[in-house]
Amino acid sequence: MQSKGGAHLVRRYCSRMRRRPGPIYRWTRDLHLYIGLFISPFVVMFAISVILLTRGRLPSGPPPDPIVETLTLPSPLPALDDNLALAGAIRQRIGINGEIDFITRNLRRNTINFPITRPGTRTLVRVDLATGQVRLERRDRGAWDAAVWLHKMPGPHNVAVRGNWIFTRIWGWLADATVALLLFLTASGIYLWLMLKGELRRGALMLAAGAISFVVVVVMVVG
Repeated sequence: MQSKGGAHLVRRYCSRMRRRPGPIYRWTRDLHLYIGLFISPFVVMFAISVILLTRGRLPSGPPPDPIVETLTLPSPLPALDDNLALAGAIRQRIGINGEIDFITRNLRRNTINFPITRPGTRTLVRVDLATGQVRLERRDRGAWDAAVWLHKMPGPHNVAVRGNWIFTRIWGWLADATVALLLFLTASGIYLWLMLKGELRRGALMLAAGAISFVVVVVMVVG
């Protein structure tokens, strides 16, 4: 009885709102429209990068040969046991901005190696800590690789070093905001659909088709 009474109240509320849209409806409609426009570039970028990831290869083909450069650090490096702090100090000295992806340090040879990545570019840094000699191997990977990089960053891998570049942290906040706003668009879209009497049946069919497709894919993957 309570469930029937609750459904009856929802139908009455929706019927009243269809006849005379109130401020909640207008606010929801406007937010749905403008938030959708705001996050549309992010959604398009994530959609394109998903296609690239599922294909397993980029349209631009394999990356070109690296551009190799050698240099000597202008001053001795501080004695740091923390690998990330040491790599960050080297990154600042050589003047290359980007995310330190991972760090390999050989205490016996007194060397440290790490890649610095940014959208479309990856630079492998090899440093002899005893002599201050630095070898840089830069590969320019292009716009397609940049889209994939943005899709995967910050990501769940190498959490101990992830987010050591300010752009990566900002991008992580924007990615989280995009997901949260997509959830809002889903909820507000269902609300706006309920307000359109002529679209209830077709909307219900599409909602059911989406739910069934999702269940079928999950069963195929899990089962």
